[in-house]
Amino acid sequence: MCLRYNENHSPLLKVVYSQVKANGKTELVPLELYADGSLKRGKS
Repeated sequence: MCLRYNENHSPLLKVVYSQVKANGKTELVPLELYADGSLKRGKS
């Protein structure tokens, strides 16, 4: 298993999804949750 880290060298815990409304459409946006509590937009 390949671990991913952010710029603070914290390991990726899981990918969470956030609902975003744009132009009347609801989309799920992937966010990467890291051990230090930071979120980063995931690659879709």
